Amino acid sequence: MKRISEQFAEDLEEIDEIERGIKTRRLSAIETSNIRSRGGEKTVSQVLQILKLMEQTEKSIRPPSGHGEKIIILGKAFILKRDLEIWDFTFSQAKFNPVATKKEDVQAHKHDDFLGMKCLDLFDGKSHCIEPTDLPRLERYQKISRLYGLRKTLWNKDRFCDTLSSALAGYNEEYMEFVFPCWLLPSMYDDLMQKARTVYKGKSFIAKPTDRGEGNGINVLDNIRELANWKALYPENDEIVVQTYLPNPLLINQRKWDMRTYVLVTSVHPLRVYMYRDGLVRFASSIYDANAKGGGKKTAFLTNTSVNKKAGIDVEDLTWPFPKVYAYMKKVGIDADLLWERIERAVVQLLLSAEPQFVRGFKKLQNDYTCVNCYQLLGVDVIVDSDLVPRVIEVNGEPSMQLSGEKDSHYDFTKKSMAHDLVALIYSRDSFASALANDLTELELSGYAIGYEDLGSCGDGAAVEICLRKHDIEYLLDMKKEEQNMGGFRRIYPNKIGDYYTKYLNHLESKMPYGTDRSTPRIHKLITELSKQSKWKSDNSVEDDAFFKGREEQRDEEED
Repeated sequence: MKRISEQFAEDLEEIDEIERGIKTRRLSAIETSNIRSRGGEKTVSQVLQILKLMEQTEKSIRPPSGHGEKIIILGKAFILKRDLEIWDFTFSQAKFNPVATKKEDVQAHKHDDFLGMKCLDLFDGKSHCIEPTDLPRLERYQKISRLYGLRKTLWNKDRFCDTLSSALAGYNEEYMEFVFPCWLLPSMYDDLMQKARTVYKGKSFIAKPTDRGEGNGINVLDNIRELANWKALYPENDEIVVQTYLPNPLLINQRKWDMRTYVLVTSVHPLRVYMYRDGLVRFASSIYDANAKGGGKKTAFLTNTSVNKKAGIDVEDLTWPFPKVYAYMKKVGIDADLLWERIERAVVQLLLSAEPQFVRGFKKLQNDYTCVNCYQLLGVDVIVDSDLVPRVIEVNGEPSMQLSGEKDSHYDFTKKSMAHDLVALIYSRDSFASALANDLTELELSGYAIGYEDLGSCGDGAAVEICLRKHDIEYLLDMKKEEQNMGGFRRIYPNKIGDYYTKYLNHLESKMPYGTDRSTPRIHKLITELSKQSKWKSDNSVEDDAFFKGREEQRDEEED
């Protein structure tokens, strides 16, 4: 296998140095004697019972003593060629044992002792990594980088449209503008034409084939006549997606742009999601003309790097890192903090909307299956209008981790640091049972009544706000572990602003399949209360002094 460059190793050392300087609140595990009872409200015996329960639960979801550090890496050939190098090196640097293999070897039980599976594929793992029916049989501690059902829920353009349309149907609150209205043609043709004549009269639309990427086949349609003749533009497509076209994008230096945010989902049901503090802003290479017919040049209304680099412009000139965009907005008087908060909310609303559809897929594998072994890094593309309203454009389930190879490239720096931090977050073996017991006890002492099913404190007549079952505690332990190893990730859900999503969550409950466990609203409420007490760290801002300084120093070197 090709050796990673010395420059890569130097960059990872720089990442470690920068992250050590970031202001974070890290809670170390406490001794039992430090879990205090106040005014006799909680007896020492009760506290010890809670601690013992946390420890027993944690033991059941951790690898057994002496278990190896094998990480198997497999998938589709061209993605392996593109991304294997960065993952092989990152796992090796973290003292794991990465092994490149094939699905046939996994099916032959040659790697049953793996700790993690890095699946590099364009599907939900079925074709090149693991059969979906094998997922429920994994050990609880084994991790796989694949959310089962993502392709049929958010990754495909048509399924993205279906999922969001279904989730928002019947929601009577003020319309949540975190996505664009969308229609699948020909099945939704009549509704589209009716809306084009009324609600969106005089507006433009954007059409996309469902089976192509990198900006291929995208057209802007300016009037209802062009909509009616859509088949002439797509003679070989049985189905296309049509969305409203953004008439007022926020411009930077007269150019259109969008944001590739990197989003890590570590649990689907209930949802748990992180956003990386650095991402890539991608620019169109031509000046934007709002009055141009059909959107004008492709290089003016499309921001795909694959499209715009054909204009002979270097990737570095077509992309900015988040800290540079943040600094630019501050300089020109744009409320960057408000924008970042809105972007995070848009991404959370998107993923909450998808949870019912994910659960339907899980139930087809096994009734009580929740994909607890699964995580996935997503590339979520967001565009912002001149009123600072962000909307999610699409989701990429396998964002490229290929490096440009250019020295001191911010494009490469973002990907290297993110891979480094992802491995630390997912694969930490530290124990947080006593820290979790302390958090829960402190919350109870503040007046929030918690019951524990395994301790018999959830019975009839028990006045509790929440009854924690074994899988709830497993969820909390996983979160506690992750929050102490976030690096550059920021937990955007659940967190202290959970009340913002409560109405929408209540709406989504009606979309869940019959008999679904109501774990999402239960955990949502608990974590919101814990976060308000600042016991659970979720803040990790793009403007952290140490990280921002490191990024600017890197940019200064590039400009010199």
